[in-house]
Amino acid sequence: SQDHLSIYLSIYLSIIFTLTMSYGSSNQPWGNGKDQKNQTGLSNRYTPYQNSPGYQPPPVSGSYAQQQTQVMEDTMRTHYETEATSAAVLAQMRTQRGQLQGANENVWEMRQAAEKAKKDISVMVAKTRKKKLRLQFIAAVLAFVDLFLFIRLLACGGTFFCRNKSNSDDGN
Repeated sequence: SQDHLSIYLSIYLSIIFTLTMSYGSSNQPWGNGKDQKNQTGLSNRYTPYQNSPGYQPPPVSGSYAQQQTQVMEDTMRTHYETEATSAAVLAQMRTQRGQLQGANENVWEMRQAAEKAKKDISVMVAKTRKKKLRLQFIAAVLAFVDLFLFIRLLACGGTFFCRNKSNSDDGN
């Protein structure tokens, strides 16, 4: 049982090692590793990370099983680093999502406040028109009364109270 597990682990590690070492090694079956056009006709702009100047392959020494173990440890270390980076990015995205939701709520509240202000202004304009019409009506009534009194003053000879001409004729 232990031997079978060791064999399966060895096979698994050799597959991983083969895949890991062949990934980005510029031994593509469709070209010689240079900037080639892919099947869609676009240029392959991205080069494998192993070709970058800062890449240092993991040091491997010892027996084949030890080499496989070291490669697997390096792969797992890379996996954990990638997972930590993705967790940090996810946390930043959650923070940004909260900020965007807060901004969305602020915009919504501002729109509601603007809509309420618009309604309030409409009500104030209607009240102002009503007051203006009432004042214009009062001014018109006062102008009519003033005109009537002015005509009466002219008709009565400059006095406010008119005497009847018939009464004044009877008294002479």
